[in-house]
Amino acid sequence: SDAFRKTFMITHFFNPPRYMRLLELVGGPETDKAALARIEDFCDRTLGKGVVPCKDTPGFIANRIGTYWIQVAVNEAIALGLSVEEADAIGGRPMGIPKTGVFGLIDLVGLDLMPLIAKSMKSVLPPTDDFIRTNIQHPLLDKMIADGYTGRKGKGGFYRLNAVGKKKVKEAIDLKTGEYRAAQKPKPEALDRAGRSLKALVTDASPHGEFAKRVLVQTLGYTASLVPEIADSVVAVDEAMRLGYNWSFGPFELIDQVGVDWLAAEIAASGKPVPALLETAKGKSFYRQ
Repeated sequence: SDAFRKTFMITHFFNPPRYMRLLELVGGPETDKAALARIEDFCDRTLGKGVVPCKDTPGFIANRIGTYWIQVAVNEAIALGLSVEEADAIGGRPMGIPKTGVFGLIDLVGLDLMPLIAKSMKSVLPPTDDFIRTNIQHPLLDKMIADGYTGRKGKGGFYRLNAVGKKKVKEAIDLKTGEYRAAQKPKPEALDRAGRSLKALVTDASPHGEFAKRVLVQTLGYTASLVPEIADSVVAVDEAMRLGYNWSFGPFELIDQVGVDWLAAEIAASGKPVPALLETAKGKSFYRQ
């Protein structure tokens, strides 16, 4: 009915809702603006959520970008022969991402959840969407899930605590052999050379620099191609990733750090079309003081 359509909207809480601040709010073309504002105010001031307006698209904002980023990072770590510890050391704090990185995050949410999310996304996204290309099935992950290594809720995941005598030793899985070994604390020289410069990290001539470049070029390029499909503003996209995935910087803030022109050139060099939003922003930045 007309009355129902006027008050219909979507509230997407991030899990677990009692801890995660992000709430993505979607109004339809016939949703009453006053009703939408009332719910936004309630979710903000009464529930204490960070409310981000977005559109009714697969995965909304944060999960559309986040699941893509996770898949790309796993693919590139395996392709470049990095250990899970190296990938998390590069793809975590140096990029403003929590120290769990990628593999630690998968352990937290559950390895068995990832194929379900991928299946759901593939069922609704067009075949031309780049998510389809990145969705590679890795035999090691399938075996881990089948054996009950689904992450922290299971017997372990990419990391596990193993009883050795009277001690519990943190172990990590070898992505090549599938065997566990004592976890290491790598200190990639690329991080020392880059210092606090993300641009220096993604241009470092090493496997670790190459990993950082491949992950960010694909993730940031994909994100830029989704606006205005998933949200009307880059601010909403950045806020969703900060609140939903605890990133210190949103994707467009990261683009400013590496440079719009550099990113556009890398995307073009990979043979992909440069998103219109990046073409428009060439020679500029998305934020300014």
